Amino acid sequence: MRTRVLGGRPRQERRLVPIIPLLAVLGAPAAMAEGARQGAQLFTQRCATCHSVGEGDRIGPDLHGVLERRDEAWVTRFITSPGALIDSGDPVATELLSRFNGVRMPDQSLTDSERASLYAFFRDCTQKGKGGCKPSPAEKMGTDATPEEIARGRRLFEGTETLKNGGAACIGCHDVRGAGVAGGGTLGPNLTFAFARMGEKGMRPALAKLEGPMMGALYAKAPLDEEEQYALKAYFAEASRDGSRPRADRDFFYLGVVGLAAALGFIGVVFASPSSRGKS
Repeated sequence: MRTRVLGGRPRQERRLVPIIPLLAVLGAPAAMAEGARQGAQLFTQRCATCHSVGEGDRIGPDLHGVLERRDEAWVTRFITSPGALIDSGDPVATELLSRFNGVRMPDQSLTDSERASLYAFFRDCTQKGKGGCKPSPAEKMGTDATPEEIARGRRLFEGTETLKNGGAACIGCHDVRGAGVAGGGTLGPNLTFAFARMGEKGMRPALAKLEGPMMGALYAKAPLDEEEQYALKAYFAEASRDGSRPRADRDFFYLGVVGLAAALGFIGVVFASPSSRGKS
């Protein structure tokens, strides 16, 4: 703090810390974390079929620490056009082509912001160490599911396998082509084409949040865990593969059979002889 004299009267002047640079410093960790989160989603959607981050080589190399092994500018050139880099005779690109059985990575058209978020994810994973960036099961593409994962999704939907947190089975309010013996409920929409309609980007958050007046109340204290979210997404993706309309008469037929059996059983109890009821 300094004292200045203006017009014969002293005035104290205070130096203020520049607020904008300070806010930038304070906000940097949050921005980096958000960039890494977006990069993780992008990696799952665009890269995880062929690569891992810390879990070993797949169709392509494990990318854990890739920005330490390679110059960022080189990584950018390779991601943008790997074929051109290979054809130019680049020794690293040529070695990778030989190491991974001649499989050429397709060109990746990424914006600058997408590429920055992907690099933020790689750096974040490097800091966490191997195994620190294992992708969420819910973020895997629904179309990449195994038959076992699809089958589990069907069991969860129909309620033959209970949800971990005790939530209600989907079939109570929804239907999917071929679900159950008598079909599903009609209180909610038919979900046969839900994955085709919403896509991967829409389905994933929908299963994570389960919003809405009824679902919000039902699952507020019983959310799906990430593996359950993925199994259901896989089941819906499989159901959407067949674009034909579900048979409208299926549910009515089976419900009629069940209703008739229940009615006959009730009639048998009502009209049973007093002696036979007494013996029981």
